[in-house]
Amino acid sequence: MYPKVVALSADRTIFSGDLNENTWGKGHGAHPKVEDNIQKVNDHVVQDRTNANHKCELYPAVPRIVGDILKNGAKLAIVSRNSSRDMVDRALYYFMVKDQHGKDRRLIELVTYDEVYDQHKTVHFRNIHTYGVANNETYISMILFDNMKQSTRVEMMKGVTYQWCPHGLTWNMYNEGIATWRRMKAHQLHWRGLQLDAYPKQKLIGYSGMDIGTIELLEKGGRRLDRKEAARWGYAMYVADDPVVAKYFSDWIKATTFGPQAKTIVCEIHARDGDLWDSMNKIWVPDNRHDLKTDVDQDELTVAKSELTRDKQVIEWGVHRPYVLFSRHPNMGKRDGLQFPIPKPQRFNELVIYGQTQETLIVIKRMTDAQLNQAIRNKVNLQYENKIAEWNITMPEETKADFRTHHEHYS
Repeated sequence: MYPKVVALSADRTIFSGDLNENTWGKGHGAHPKVEDNIQKVNDHVVQDRTNANHKCELYPAVPRIVGDILKNGAKLAIVSRNSSRDMVDRALYYFMVKDQHGKDRRLIELVTYDEVYDQHKTVHFRNIHTYGVANNETYISMILFDNMKQSTRVEMMKGVTYQWCPHGLTWNMYNEGIATWRRMKAHQLHWRGLQLDAYPKQKLIGYSGMDIGTIELLEKGGRRLDRKEAARWGYAMYVADDPVVAKYFSDWIKATTFGPQAKTIVCEIHARDGDLWDSMNKIWVPDNRHDLKTDVDQDELTVAKSELTRDKQVIEWGVHRPYVLFSRHPNMGKRDGLQFPIPKPQRFNELVIYGQTQETLIVIKRMTDAQLNQAIRNKVNLQYENKIAEWNITMPEETKADFRTHHEHYS
C-alpha cells in the first residue's frame, strides 16, 4: 500500500538554501534570464554564477527517495510556492538522482506534476487532482513532504497527508510520512452513502451540532472545511457524548459564528466500522495543556505551529497520526446569551475528529427535533470517560492527574 502521488516541496525541503529570483543573478555579468545564472557545481550542487554565496545543495537522501517513489509506481510531483518556476526547473535539470531502475537521471525528467507558483498549496493539489481524476488520484491517495509549516492546510482542506520536514527531507522523515499515510488508509472504509444499514458494523460514537454547510459536505462523504468556528484543538468535527451538549453548541455556533438566521442541526455521529474505530489511534489530552491548543483567530503560521506542537506532544505520549482526540471541557456557564445545560462546575467531554478521519471513517445522521428531545429526555449519554478500555484510548499520566484534580473518574 503506497500513495499514488508523492509531492515534494522544493526550497529547504529537497535542497538547502533558497532559489530567489530577487537575489540571484544580480552580480557582474549577469544574464538577462535569472535561470541562466544558475550553474552546476556538481550533480547535487548549484550556485549563482554571479555570487557564489548563493548556493543550493540537494539533500543526501533525495536521490534514494526519488528512486523508491518510482519503484512503488507512484507519480512524483514538485509542489512549491517559489515565484520562479524557471529557476526551480533549471536546478532540477542539474540535480541528478536515481530512477526506479537505479539509473542516473536528471530530476526534472522524472517529475509528472511540476506545480511551482506562489499560491496556497491547496491550489497546487486541486490542479494535480484535476489532471489525475481519470486515474482515480484522489486527495486521500496523495502525500506532501514540506518544510513550510503552513502546508498543514492541505491536510485539513483537501485530505492530502502532510509530513513536516523541519530540517529537509531525510530517509527517516520520508518513511515516517509513508507510515502515517498507511495508518490513515488502514482505517478507511469506503463511502457507501448515508444509509446506516450500508455499514453492518457501524457504531454510534456521539452527537454534534453543526451548520448546514458542513452537514452537506459530510453527507457526501467529505469533511468540514470551515476555518472560522472556534476550534481549540484544531480544525475538526467536535463531538459530544451527551445530546444535550450537542444541542447547546448547535445554538451557540449560531450566536457566535454563523448568525441567528443560520440553519444548524444536531446529528448522530457514527463510525462506519466499529472495529476500525476501536483500533485507530486515540489520545485523551488534559485540558490544562493550553500550550497545545489552537486559536483560529491567529495568523496561519501561528495556527500551523500549534498543530505541529500538538502532534509532537501526542507522539511523545506514544500516539501517532492520524488520531482522534478526547478532552474534558470547562463548564460554559452563562455566556453569549445562552445558559449551559449542565450545572457548574461540572465539566463535559469532547471528541475531536480531524478531517481525514471524517472522510475515511465517519457517516452522520440528522436528528429530527423530536428524536433529539427524546434522547435528551431519556438522558442518553455515551460517557466517553467510561470508554477508555473499550475504545483503546491512551491516557497519559498528565490526563489521569487532571481527572484526579477535579475528582473525576474514568474506566
